[in-house]
Amino acid sequence: MLIPFRKTAARQKVSRLIRQGVGLREQSWPAPAASDPQGAEHMADQILRWVQRVMGDMRRPYGVDHVALALACRDEHGRVLCSNSFGVSRPVDFYSPAGMQRIAAFLDDVRAATPDGNSSEIVAALLSLGDIAYAMGERATA
Repeated sequence: MLIPFRKTAARQKVSRLIRQGVGLREQSWPAPAASDPQGAEHMADQILRWVQRVMGDMRRPYGVDHVALALACRDEHGRVLCSNSFGVSRPVDFYSPAGMQRIAAFLDDVRAATPDGNSSEIVAALLSLGDIAYAMGERATA
């Protein structure tokens, strides 16, 4: 009976930490113009460099270095037009061609979701599971 309680308590603690913003990084960029053929390529490069920079600053306690990345495209009213969650990934995924391909595929989806080019910004949220693990360990010893 004690094991399920511990799992529930840990889950609640993780949820509370995420709501408090622990391990969460956010960034936004103006959406590339639909008429600019190189805009999406440049945007993919900017997003990838941001992800790599953020991952370089995160904690990695006990070898926990996983991240969860989500991208969205919003219109000028803040309405989400297109979004994609990359799930839980290892940093190496964003240093290989696969990382760039996944981001480029999201930007292809943005173009498909906004044929008239009416998107205003691309938003990224990256959650560092290492930062969450560190905070859990820190609070356990406090």
